[in-house]
Amino acid sequence: MPHTCISFTVEATGAAVHRARHRVSTALSWWGGPVEEEFRFSVELVTSELLTNGLRHAGGPMTVELTLVHDMVVVAVLDDSRELPRPRQTEADDECGRGLALIEDLSLMRGAETTSRGKRCWAVLPLRTPQERVVESAPAEEADRGFAADRERWSLTPRGSGLLASLFPAM
Repeated sequence: MPHTCISFTVEATGAAVHRARHRVSTALSWWGGPVEEEFRFSVELVTSELLTNGLRHAGGPMTVELTLVHDMVVVAVLDDSRELPRPRQTEADDECGRGLALIEDLSLMRGAETTSRGKRCWAVLPLRTPQERVVESAPAEEADRGFAADRERWSLTPRGSGLLASLFPAM
């Protein structure tokens, strides 16, 4: 199945984030086929969180890439900062700091990488909702060895690396 991709640049403003959500939603409709409202909302929310992180921490113009490939939607935001995002510890009454956790909850996987101009932050969402999501927990002894920090690293098979390389060619 050939993939479909749109790309557009927005300024680092709150209004631009709102317009980008609308453009992403429209692109999902253009690609045809019924899109569940919950999925559309998830893609819009992930896009908004990625852009808001760029707005807060990078400033300047940002490029949004939306790619449909192999029954997955990949949302990527490129900005001019080379500083990669880091999850924060938040308190119950904090108004900020939950974006990466939210993206992780809505996505199959997410990541960030530096580019020749700054960085690309991305998330992969399944186009079709799995019938059942299996959540495995690590044995207690692994949790004690600090494996929670390893969630930020990804191990990819050669096939997975090839897929990511085709989605995100070197800049």
